[in-house]
Amino acid sequence: MKTQAKVFFTVILLLSLGFVSSSVSRFIPAYAFYANTTPSQATAIYHLAPSAINLQHLVLRNSQLRQLAKLNDSNAAYQLALRFLQQLDYNAAKLWWQPYFAKFTSAQQQTLAEQLVRANQWLDISYLGKAGKLPDGDAKQAWLLQQQMPPAQIDPAYAQQQQLALSTSSVKASSQCQFNVLMMTDHYKGIDTLKQYKQQYSKAPEPAKGSFCFTDVVYVADKFSCDGNDGALECNWQNAAEYSWPEGFDFIVMMSKQGAANVRGGIMHINSSQSYAVFLHELMHFNGFEDEYVLAEQKQQWLCNQQGLVAPNLFIANEVSPPKGWQKSIACGNKKAYKPSPNWSIMQYQTMSLSEQYRELWQKQINQPLTKPIRFSEYFAFLGLKPVFTTASKEHKFSD
Repeated sequence: MKTQAKVFFTVILLLSLGFVSSSVSRFIPAYAFYANTTPSQATAIYHLAPSAINLQHLVLRNSQLRQLAKLNDSNAAYQLALRFLQQLDYNAAKLWWQPYFAKFTSAQQQTLAEQLVRANQWLDISYLGKAGKLPDGDAKQAWLLQQQMPPAQIDPAYAQQQQLALSTSSVKASSQCQFNVLMMTDHYKGIDTLKQYKQQYSKAPEPAKGSFCFTDVVYVADKFSCDGNDGALECNWQNAAEYSWPEGFDFIVMMSKQGAANVRGGIMHINSSQSYAVFLHELMHFNGFEDEYVLAEQKQQWLCNQQGLVAPNLFIANEVSPPKGWQKSIACGNKKAYKPSPNWSIMQYQTMSLSEQYRELWQKQINQPLTKPIRFSEYFAFLGLKPVFTTASKEHKFSD
C-alpha cells in the first residue's frame, strides 16, 4: 500500500507541476490524503499546496515542523511553541512563538498566553502586555493582577469566574465557625495558592470542624505595600485606616510574593510559594502557640524570663517544675523551656504533620484559652488607627 501511495503521489506531483498554478487546487484532496498517510512528505506538499496541510490532524516530528515554520507557516511555529512549553523548555518555546505571535489566530494567542501564565513565565507575559500584543482574556487579567494593578482595572466578570472579591464589602463573616478569617492577596499567584489552602483545609479542618471559616480571596493590589526582601514579610498596616473592613472577622491572612511567614497582631503574613504545612503552622500562632525552634533573642528576653505555662506548648521552669511528661525545649537559651512532647512537632519543623497530641492541645486552647487571642482590629487600635468597620446596613468608626 505504501508503494502504491508513493506512486500515486508521484503521478499527482508530476501532473500538478505540468499545470498552471490555478490547477493545483484540483489536487488538494489528494495532497491532503497523502499528507495524512505519509507525514514525512508534508514539507514537499506544503510547497505545492499549503492549504492541504492541516497540522491539527497531522502528527509531525519537530524537525518537520521546523521545516514548515521556516517556510513561514505560523501554525507549525505555534505547534512547536506549545510542544516546548509542555516540555518546560521555555527558551526553546520562545524561539517559535515570539517571531510569529502576531500571525497566530486569536484563539492561538489566547491559548499560548494562558500556557505562559500557567508556567509562571511573567517576563514573557509582561513583554506581550507592554508591547500591546496580549489579547483580552484570562491571561491579560492574570497579568494585570500579577502587576498589582488597582481592583478597578480588573474585569468583574473575570473576578466572578475566579471566585475573587475585588473589595472586602462583598465578603461576610460566618456564624458557623469560632473564628472568621479574611483571605487577602496582592498578586495573581496568591489567589490560586490561597484557594488551595482553603480547599485543603475544608477537606481536613483543624483542629476540628467549625474552628475556622475563610472568605473568598480578596484582591487588594499594592494597598498595603507588602515587602519581604529583607527577611520576614511585612506590610504597611498604617494604610488600614483608609480601608473599609467588614465586621465579624477575627484574623487576616495576607499573602504577598516573598518573605518569611510570620504572625503579628492577628495577621498572618505568608508568601505564595509556601506550603500548606507552613500555613497550618502559622494558623496555630493565631491561638497562641509558640515556635519550638530557638526563638529570636529579642523575644527570649521577655518571654523566657516569665514563669509557668506561657503558651499551649511552652512552659518556662523559672523556680517551678514543668508538667509531668514535658521535655526540654531549645526555644530559650536559658535552658528553662519545656514542650509537651519529646518528638519533633509542627511548631518546631513546619514540614511535620499535626500530631494528635498537638491537635488536642489546639482544641483545648480554643475552648479554654490561656490568653485571649489578639484580633486584627485590636492590633489596628494598638497602632493608633481608627479604620471604618462596615456591616451590610451600616458603617462605623472603630473606637478604643
